[in-house]
Amino acid sequence: MLRLVGVTIPDDVDLFNGLRMIKGLDTKHNRTKIESILTKARLYTRHIEKNGRVTKVYPKVGALSWKEKSRLIDLVDIPRAKITNVHISPQKLRLIADEIRGKPVDQALGILQFLPKGGAPLLLKLLKSAIANAGANHELKADSLFVAKVLIDVGPTMRRFMARARGRACRIRKRSSHALIVLREKFTMPKTKKAEGDAPEPGAKPQTSEAKRDSTVSRASKAQQASKDTKASEAPKVSEAPQVSSAPEVQKASKVAEASMAQTHEAPKLGKSAKIQEGK
Repeated sequence: MLRLVGVTIPDDVDLFNGLRMIKGLDTKHNRTKIESILTKARLYTRHIEKNGRVTKVYPKVGALSWKEKSRLIDLVDIPRAKITNVHISPQKLRLIADEIRGKPVDQALGILQFLPKGGAPLLLKLLKSAIANAGANHELKADSLFVAKVLIDVGPTMRRFMARARGRACRIRKRSSHALIVLREKFTMPKTKKAEGDAPEPGAKPQTSEAKRDSTVSRASKAQQASKDTKASEAPKVSEAPQVSSAPEVQKASKVAEASMAQTHEAPKLGKSAKIQEGK
């Protein structure tokens, strides 16, 4: 489904016939205009017939992606209002156009009404004309519109001369400009369906960012614990040393060790003759 200029085009209609449903593009004189729009949007395929003739085949609305739809919406400049050969420089008008581009219609009207610029009343009158065209030709309400495009182009320049000192002349350029305002209807893209695993249970409260963070941390800790358990189960078991079962053999070995320790710690006893020699 595609909504353009207040017209909802169903999915089973091709783009060429879908654009012909819009008022202003529904006459036979606008066939070339529709073809140029679809060619610029690159929404066609070439088909070679049996006689060698090449024709363009346009896809259906249901087969378009969101990028292709947005590319088509940008090229349909309806509703709009245009003024030409305004006696003001394009540089001055562009400063005003930057203030209202992308704004809702009510906000743009307020900005232009109180903006202290010479070209503000001119663009204000042009914006009101575009709003009137949208309501009269396409039955669009002003509350649902915003300023999609404001284009300022260079018009013809008149050249005049002014006398200067010593018989010289100085050139004066009196510039003009063209202005175009395009309005569009506000719309929202339909939400995409979530996967079955990510879908929340009916009646469940939406999770906050902290709850999501805690759930991810708990999942990571569970995964680490599971990996440790698998490693422990796969590790080979170490055989234990054989235990000595006979108690008498242990007692004999302990007595022999105590006797050897006692011999090493006993000091040799000296006689009286050895003590006298040590005194001398």
